[in-house]
Amino acid sequence: MGKTRKTALVLGGGGSRGSYQIGVWQALREMDMKIDIVTGASVGSINCIFIVQDQFDLSLSLWKELETSEILNIGLSRREEIPLKKLLEEYVDEDTVRNSRIEYGLVTAELPNLATHHLFIEDIPQGKLVDFILASSALFPAIKYRDIDDVKYIDGGFTDNVPVDMALMKGASHVIAVDLETGGHVRKEPLQQAEHLILIRSKWNLGSILVFDTKIAERNIRLGYLDTLKAFGFYDGGYYCLSKGEFNKKDILAAEMAAKIFKMDPCVLYRKYSFNEELRKRVESYRIETQQELHSFHRGIRELKLFKKRSLIRLLKKVNDRSLCILIADYLKENPEPTIITKTMLKIFDQESQAAKYLIKQGLI
Repeated sequence: MGKTRKTALVLGGGGSRGSYQIGVWQALREMDMKIDIVTGASVGSINCIFIVQDQFDLSLSLWKELETSEILNIGLSRREEIPLKKLLEEYVDEDTVRNSRIEYGLVTAELPNLATHHLFIEDIPQGKLVDFILASSALFPAIKYRDIDDVKYIDGGFTDNVPVDMALMKGASHVIAVDLETGGHVRKEPLQQAEHLILIRSKWNLGSILVFDTKIAERNIRLGYLDTLKAFGFYDGGYYCLSKGEFNKKDILAAEMAAKIFKMDPCVLYRKYSFNEELRKRVESYRIETQQELHSFHRGIRELKLFKKRSLIRLLKKVNDRSLCILIADYLKENPEPTIITKTMLKIFDQESQAAKYLIKQGLI
């Protein structure tokens, strides 16, 4: 008989970027994914608590309402208790966590030697759960260390920001890990050892880790949701979420470069038609807004009588990436046969050139 499947969800540290993990959880819930183990560092240890307590709606509403002042005491006396403690004391039910079928674990680091402490719920003394969650989340020196029984603890992200090894300790056969990429220490060996690993990371900037903002949180939740569905193969795309199978795989990178350049919304699920239509509208709108500027640069390119590579580069570097993409596309349409200028533009301005070729291929310019 085959090995019994045991799935772990590992949530990395990242302060306010933790809202992204709620989107991941949302997608997993819709997929009816059974989670047997949760391990977390810093904010990941907090989100894991809500998962163990099966409080998705509560965690979603909290993340969409949280402001910095409700979590941190930045600007106040360091002697004062951080507001996060009050929030945890209100919403963490230690008995529920201890009696849950889901195994809960967190990581924290000890001062001054930065010894790593991997603690599962059975390793945490009764009544100390909130203290250890605060210890795991103590982003020192921005947040004061946590003193528990005369031992000083700080954020677990300093030594193990994505504690996959904890999941493996508990016998996880499948691991879903969420890395918020905050610069914390991520151990590579456990990632390599996990036989069935899905690693979820955002290609977009999720914001400052110490600024809790409701609009950013809502955006991050949506990005986490879409990225998870892509990670499990339901949709295509890297930066954007694209309907499965509608885009030629060779075109996806160029399509996404164009979408990024023209600032399309990554929180939208696009079918090919809606993607191209939105891109076309943005290109046309931008061309109208900058018609005089683009005309001036077109003339400048045509007037390069004695071609000099440096002159072309100097001319094109004066424009932003949107103008550059349109200029390259226009030039390629007017000059379908390779020229010295074409080769130079394609080599030096690779992303803008890929985007320009996509616009031409799809008839969007």
